[in-house]
Amino acid sequence: MSLRNALLIVALLATQEAHAHAFLAKSTPAVGSVTAHATNLTLEFTEAIELSFSGADVSNSEGKAIAIAQFRFADDDHKVLVAALLALTPGAYHVKWHVVSADTHRTEGDFTFTVKP
Repeated sequence: MSLRNALLIVALLATQEAHAHAFLAKSTPAVGSVTAHATNLTLEFTEAIELSFSGADVSNSEGKAIAIAQFRFADDDHKVLVAALLALTPGAYHVKWHVVSADTHRTEGDFTFTVKP
């Protein structure tokens, strides 16, 4: 095998590895948004995820945990999680999510949104 072919194979494998993580593509409420109300938390990822190893915590501006319903898949591709939010009062909220993709890679992140009065 030539050095050129070996480097090509390594580059291809590295590219595949770089895309082997599920990242947040979209959320409802949207990242950084101001909304009149929020009844569900929806998280859409770039790859299929494992539900039993994935989830999110929601807290208010004082850091107090906000109860949410258990997540479920909202699609057949296992890329969209949804959970009901209990009645949120006006204020800022912080979402900290974590997921494990179908190929077992873990990613996490966080964002905020605001419920206006």
